[in-house]
Order: sequence, then C-alpha cells, then structure tokens
Amino acid sequence: MDLVTLVVSIGVPVLVALFYLEGLVVGKLLQPPVVFVGYVTVADPGRTATTATVLGCVLAATVGQWTLYRGFNEESPELFGLRRTVPYLERLPDVVQGRISDRRLEFVERQFDAYGGWAICATNAIPGIRGLMAVVAGVSAYPVRRFLVASGVGNGLYVALLLAAAWGLLGAARLFGYG
Repeated sequence: MDLVTLVVSIGVPVLVALFYLEGLVVGKLLQPPVVFVGYVTVADPGRTATTATVLGCVLAATVGQWTLYRGFNEESPELFGLRRTVPYLERLPDVVQGRISDRRLEFVERQFDAYGGWAICATNAIPGIRGLMAVVAGVSAYPVRRFLVASGVGNGLYVALLLAAAWGLLGAARLFGYG
C-alpha cells in the first residue's frame, strides 16, 4: 500500500474526529484546518470523497459545538446520562471557561448580543474565535435549532474556505509540475 492510498483510507475518519474535537475544545490544541488542507492537497481524493469529507467535517464540527453548547445550557436535558457517566463532560464548562480570555469572551458576547444567530454563523468562519459562540449561546439558552443551523452554516463556510485554499495549493503544485 503506497502512502497516498493510506492517507486516503484513514484521512477522512481522522479528519472527522479532529473536527469534532475542534468544535468541542475552545483554545485549540489540534489543527484540523492544516490537516484538512494537507489531506486534500496531498491525496487529491476526487469529487465524491472530497464532498463526503467536507460534509463529515462540517457535521462533526457542528456536533462538537453542540456538545459544548449543551454543557453551558442549564436547560439542556441530559443525553443518555452522559454527564453522570463521563466525569470530564461534567467538568467541561469549567475547563473551557478557564481557557478563554476575558477580552475574547467580552468581544464574542457583544457580537452575540448585537447579531444573535448571524454572529454564530460569522464567527464560526473565523479562525481563533471559532466555537466561542457555543459558550455564549449555551449560557444564553439560545434556541437549539437556531444554534445548530447557524453553527452548521458557519462551519460550512469555514470548510469551504479551507477547501478553496487546498484547491489553490493543489493548482499551484500542478502548475509547477508537482501534481
């Protein structure tokens, strides 16, 4: 099995997991955008696989942010008793709050107060503050369906920008004879 085949076969599940974790963890330890751009550039997986990858990453990031939202929303019912079963999930809101600077959180709160769902959508497309709106939306008990739509659209825009960057790198590599 050559390297490209290996990357294509394990790349999508790894990317989906990384994007879920990125949606869940504020103050990024992982760099899924770099992995995504690298995967598309190196593997050049074709339209069908790229579409599946994009949809998987958008869904995973949205579910990760929804998990974070639920942790900060006191009105959210517990799913399957996870908060009681997995100790870390119960501590997650405290851990996240400790990682967010006051300046950053104040900026996000002002945007949320001014623009609501539009702010969720827009900030999800901006590296560095992606996902912070999930905290504010959860604390504010923002309607879950509206949160999921805004989060999904914002994540879709973000991954579309990453895809454009990857295709740009792929085109440049081909232009210079590397692809």
